[in-house]
Order: sequence, then C-alpha cells, then structure tokens
Amino acid sequence: MKFNLKILAIFLLGVFSFQPLSVQADSANETVQLSLAITSSDQINLTLVKEVEKGINSYEAIKQIVVVGSKDTSYGPQIMSLGGVEAVGNTYWALYVNGLMSMVGVHDVILSEDTFIRLNMEAF
Repeated sequence: MKFNLKILAIFLLGVFSFQPLSVQADSANETVQLSLAITSSDQINLTLVKEVEKGINSYEAIKQIVVVGSKDTSYGPQIMSLGGVEAVGNTYWALYVNGLMSMVGVHDVILSEDTFIRLNMEAF
C-alpha cells in the first residue's frame, strides 16, 4: 500500500509541475516571418523581414511595415500606393506570394506560415 501511495504522489507531482508549461505555451502569441519586397523601377526598392501575428491577412501585415494607399472594391482593398509611390495610368501593384503571382487579393492571403511577398509595379 505504501508503494502505491508513493507512485500516486510522484504522478501527481509530475502532473502539477508540467501544467504551468502548457499554460504558458497556450497564452503565447504565435508569429510567422513575413519577408516583404517592394519594387518599382527606380522609384522604390524596399526589402525587409518582420515577425507578424500568425493568421493575419497580408494587407494588415503590410500596413504595419509601409504606408499603404488603397481603394475599397467589391473584392476587397486594392493597393494604389506603397510608401508614397502611386500606381497611375496603366500600372498596378502586382502581388507575388512565395514566388508565384497571387490568384487572390492581398486581403485574402492569410499568413499561416513564413511567407515571402513581393509587390512589384507592373504595366498592363
């Protein structure tokens, strides 16, 4: 009987000693790494890396890094300027995610893992 009480005491001690570790892990905010490159001929060339909240959309993350001018559309915000450089005439800010042109808007790109985003001024 003494042996069973010792095992129970060790088990309970172990359970309670690990509980604070799991609580700390749950309360910590998870982040992902956003690598951002903004290019427009000779007007702007910006490359940087920032830790952002996991699950944030790329539009909100980009606004944390650079001044963004946008207009609201039925598809979500359309970036019109970055760092004061405007898309005018037949130009636009093309969005590339992890090296591929995005098939969704900047608001619909959710940062759930480390991501490389490139915004490049292009003409159509």
